[in-house]
Amino acid sequence: MQTFTGIDVGGSNVKFGLVDPTGRLLEKQKVPTKTLRGSGSAGDGLVEAIGNWLRKYPQVQHVGIGLPGMLSADRRTLVEMVNIPELNNLDLVDRLEARHPDVAFHLENDANAAALGEFYFSGRPMPDNFLLVTLGTGIGSGAVINRRILTGGDGNALELGHIVSGNGRSVEQTIGKAGLIKMAKDMLAEHQGHSALRHAAKLDDDVIIDAANAGDPVARRVLDEYGRVLGQALVSAIFLLDIKNIYIGGGVAKGFTHMEKGVHESLNKFLTPYYLSKLSINPARLGNNAGILGAAALCFMPKG
Repeated sequence: MQTFTGIDVGGSNVKFGLVDPTGRLLEKQKVPTKTLRGSGSAGDGLVEAIGNWLRKYPQVQHVGIGLPGMLSADRRTLVEMVNIPELNNLDLVDRLEARHPDVAFHLENDANAAALGEFYFSGRPMPDNFLLVTLGTGIGSGAVINRRILTGGDGNALELGHIVSGNGRSVEQTIGKAGLIKMAKDMLAEHQGHSALRHAAKLDDDVIIDAANAGDPVARRVLDEYGRVLGQALVSAIFLLDIKNIYIGGGVAKGFTHMEKGVHESLNKFLTPYYLSKLSINPARLGNNAGILGAAALCFMPKG
């Protein structure tokens, strides 16, 4: 059986997975990103870590790599990695091909890769055109149009998290994890009554979502406002892309039931019946393995 490798490069960990053609994750390993940074050269450390994995699985002929940032249009060079700037301008594919000439390497933005993973491995019929939005530390997004990743003019389209929100800040600044926590603190300061959030040892997205599930009024108000901002971002994407199918993933998406009212409030306020009549919003299915499986799905994407 042919197997593929998916590599999810993140600010905290680089995750490796051995994946079969159905999307079944056979083996998994992670290397702390700080280990690469401490090697003297993060680029050398990444290349070496990939080499170590391939020596362990010499049968692998295709490797997909998802990265959190901007890539060159030909998908060979890491141009701008905001969270891992040590990797900026790294000619990663050239260096990997020089060491592993019999292996094909496929690079893509991590959110784009996650969208492709959803297309191939979600286990449900998928439309040919859809938008995937990931809610986490940042706000990621990727679109599949006519069964292919939308890359845009120079290769880095659809940075939904970086569009300007109605408050003069970006969507990511407003509802990324840091923005979510700030929103909660601001609402706590205004709230006169009881809230479990006020007594939390550490205020984070998990605490807020758990409190909302338990009926906490401040937590529910926070996630409702989160949904309203998210909905505005979706309105912009829908108008620009004319996409009717949207999937929501990422760690913060587990609180989507409390965001949904705010999301639809924004959608109903700004969209016309042409968009609303066929609009479908559903949870993504790949969960914590979306990064690895999305990267592995790059090995299936047709070229040209």
